[in-house]
Amino acid sequence: MSESHKLAAGLDAPGFPLAELELVQDWQRQRLARTYHDLISQPRYRAAGDFFLVELYGGLHFRERDQEMERVLPVMVKMLRDEMLLALAQAFELQSMSLGFDMDMAKAFQQSGWDQLNRTRYGEIYRVCGRAPERVKQIELIRRLGLELNRLVHHRLVMFLIRTIRGPARAAGFGLLQSFLEQGLRAFRTMGDGTEFIDTIWRKESEMMHQFMASDK
Repeated sequence: MSESHKLAAGLDAPGFPLAELELVQDWQRQRLARTYHDLISQPRYRAAGDFFLVELYGGLHFRERDQEMERVLPVMVKMLRDEMLLALAQAFELQSMSLGFDMDMAKAFQQSGWDQLNRTRYGEIYRVCGRAPERVKQIELIRRLGLELNRLVHHRLVMFLIRTIRGPARAAGFGLLQSFLEQGLRAFRTMGDGTEFIDTIWRKESEMMHQFMASDK
C-alpha cells in the first residue's frame, strides 16, 4: 500500500496541478466512452463498462477505499476467499498505476502551457511521460483482472459469500470495499461470458498505446 500513500501525498503537495489532472482524466473518460461506445451501449456490457473503464481504468481517486483496505486488511484475510483478495489486490494495483500515469501527465500538461487537450496534444504529453513498459503492464493487468472476475462470477459460492458478508463487512469497517467487489462481480455476472469484452479492451488499448507512443497523428 506504500505506493498508494505516495500518490495520495503527491495529490496534496503544494503546487500539484489538480486542475490539469481533472482535465487529463476528463479527456480520458471521453476517449474511453468514444472508443467503446458500440461495446458498452449493449445492455449486456453496460454495467461492466462502467465498472471497468470508469471505476478502475479511468484513474478516479480511490483514497477512501485505499485507506479502508489498509485498516481492515487482517479482517478481510479471514473473511474473504483467496480469489477475492487477489481480485481486490489487482483492482487496487490497476487504480494506483492509472492514477500515477495521470499525475505524471498532469505535470507535463502544466509545463506545456496549454489550457485544453485534443488528441494531438494528449499524444505529445503521453510520449513525454514515456514509461512504455509500465503502460504495457497496465494493459496486461486489465486483462488479468478481467479474466479473474470472469472466472469468479461462475462460482455460486463466491456470489453467495460476497452477499453474505455485506452486513459483517459494514460492521467491521470495510463496507466500501465489499460494495466495490460486489459491484464488479455483479457487473461481470450480467455479461455471462465476458471474454469478448475483456479481449476487446485489451486489443484496443494495446493499439491505442502504440499509436500514442509512435506519432502525433
